[in-house]
Amino acid sequence: MPFKVITIPFAADQESFLDEELNRFCLSRKIIDRQPQFFVVGGRAYWTVFIEYEEVLPPEKEKDNFTEAEKLLYHRLREWRKQSAEQAGLPVYVIATNGELADLVRKGPRTLEALKAVRGFGQKKVERYGKALIELIEGFYAVQA
Repeated sequence: MPFKVITIPFAADQESFLDEELNRFCLSRKIIDRQPQFFVVGGRAYWTVFIEYEEVLPPEKEKDNFTEAEKLLYHRLREWRKQSAEQAGLPVYVIATNGELADLVRKGPRTLEALKAVRGFGQKKVERYGKALIELIEGFYAVQA
């Protein structure tokens, strides 16, 4: 299994750890194991995370079935939908149905205009959720070093 070590510094001005790199890395990989460690160097705080993972490569698609990568994206979209619904105090299906999430996976829109072409995403949903969805989808497919 491949592994990666990511070190995350504490940003005092933001009062948080800069976890964007870690989130981007994990977004399109299946994490097998992780081992976090906290440490301080020169008065500056860090988290370092040892991550054992599997690449989720897009093998050839079977008709009407998702590849492993698409299954992972679908799972990430469901997690996003659940969080969004909880924050807004809405049922998940108001944010997006399972079928709409599946269409997002199949079409993989990368712009707000492309998102409008996905069944169930009219102007209001695109205004409310479009930016977050596009960032999630783009981040999932971004090539990681």
